[in-house]
Amino acid sequence: MTIQDVFDGAQLLCESIATLRRNQLFLTMGDDFAEYAALVAQHRPDQPLGPPFDPAKKLLPRSKGMWVVGHNAAGQVVHTQAMRLLDLDDQTLAQYLQARFHDFPPAGLDIDYDGSWFRPGPAAHRISGRVCYHGEMWLNDDSGVYRGRGIIDVLARVAFLTGLLHWQPDYVVGFMLRPVARRGLAEREGYMHTDPYCLSWKVHGRNEPLDCNMVWMAGDDIRHVMHVPLDEVAA
Repeated sequence: MTIQDVFDGAQLLCESIATLRRNQLFLTMGDDFAEYAALVAQHRPDQPLGPPFDPAKKLLPRSKGMWVVGHNAAGQVVHTQAMRLLDLDDQTLAQYLQARFHDFPPAGLDIDYDGSWFRPGPAAHRISGRVCYHGEMWLNDDSGVYRGRGIIDVLARVAFLTGLLHWQPDYVVGFMLRPVARRGLAEREGYMHTDPYCLSWKVHGRNEPLDCNMVWMAGDDIRHVMHVPLDEVAA
């Protein structure tokens, strides 16, 4: 990452945070996942902490993970998201996930792991190096105060810019339920690429599986997206 990238990234991160503050959303960031787990348990009881970010299931050194929590003007927690570096070693993402996809299940469900599967798309066979996993995206907009303002777009940009400045990743990846991705969330978050039907979760007691797309960006994609003007992002 060039000095200009660092300068631009820091400036754009500040602009994104300022935009959220103007929309009555105030961010806290951290790298202690025990603290994050406590915040989620207290303020997000209907959506349990995801296993990829659960310090009881996975050791997450502070150098390899970060989280974002957002509060509204009344001090209530209304947003979460998190990122972590994956330990690929010399593997491709396809090789890593074929052996480890069960480490990334949806939270709070009774998963039938024998009936679930990961089938890598073309990108997963090419993705390697420094790879960030992005998840935990949640925004409580029951009041409607954030609706129609492009808030999700700006929140995702905060995570991408923070990850870029911290780790200079070669790729950022995530999993998104296929119906949700097809309704436009993948694009709203800024993801430029999607591999469909890569992951399917069988849930005990349900007839239909939860099918997921893999969303991803390379480092140059992130640098491109971060220069899209914020008014265009919100639009």
